[in-house]
Amino acid sequence: MKQLPAATVRLLSSSQIITSVVSVVKELVENSLDAGATSIDVKLENHGFDKIEVRDNGEGIKAVDAPVMAVKYYTSKISSHEDLENLK
Repeated sequence: MKQLPAATVRLLSSSQIITSVVSVVKELVENSLDAGATSIDVKLENHGFDKIEVRDNGEGIKAVDAPVMAVKYYTSKISSHEDLENLK
């Protein structure tokens, strides 16, 4: 993971609004698929209002990236604004 350059950050709209349990599960399943998972297990407690758990067999986060995995503007998907054109 690396920090995005300031010029790329200015092109992003990084705010994500959680609108429903379904949208959270969708994002988590997409993360699993991005990690190459072929098996995904989703468990909800109280219809997802108390707990959402997603387990998969994907590649996962490298230990070296753990300190920055929730830091704003750090990503493993893009490194410059040119990469934004290739995102799916």
